[in-house]
Amino acid sequence: MGMIDERPGRADADPFFAWLHAMDLGRFNITINHVSPNVEQAAQNVTDARPDVWLMRSKASLRSGALHQLCGDSVPKDLLRPVVAVCEDDTEDVGHALGHRVSAVVLTNDSPWQITSAIHSAASRKLFLSSQVLDQYRDQVVELITSPPSTRLEALTNREHDVLICLAEGLSNSEIARRLYISRATVGSHVLSILRKLEASNRTEAAALAYRFGLMDGAKRIGGTEREGVEVRRRA
Repeated sequence: MGMIDERPGRADADPFFAWLHAMDLGRFNITINHVSPNVEQAAQNVTDARPDVWLMRSKASLRSGALHQLCGDSVPKDLLRPVVAVCEDDTEDVGHALGHRVSAVVLTNDSPWQITSAIHSAASRKLFLSSQVLDQYRDQVVELITSPPSTRLEALTNREHDVLICLAEGLSNSEIARRLYISRATVGSHVLSILRKLEASNRTEAAALAYRFGLMDGAKRIGGTEREGVEVRRRA
């Protein structure tokens, strides 16, 4: 592990880094093999044998250009950086760290067990958040996990909304075209757009999402008769 310790050896050294240096990290299969006072110097001194994980302060150390050099010249955007950011207990600091695609966020008063878990998670490029952060935002996390991403429906146009309902009813493109008074080519175009916006791989998955999002609750047949919740529209 590499450490960006901004005040090593000073009397006013950060207590967090002081006790971390004093810990027997070997029993957690962690070794500190590189210590630098700042990200820029670490990036200059690092060799091909980069540490598996970097541990650093959030606000003082996280700077995109230096991080890019520190973690390698080509870190794909879909991967997290192997960095454990030590944050203060405030939203701005935590958000700042996550915005730089770090793998782990810990707080200065987290336990050694939290810190070591965060280090191992960062080595695997897995997201780790301090339990204190998760506890603080518990309601938002639960809502995010348990609620379906129905906001995707907001991206659909009115006509795509109608086509999705027909699709969920099991109608073919020809049947949808007749019901909505549009061409088959237009239906096909709407279906492709629906799949893209809902991030669905096929018609069956899109239909399943329509039911999951509650779009079919109380829905009646479109075309010829009135239907609760969705009016009949005659525009492509």
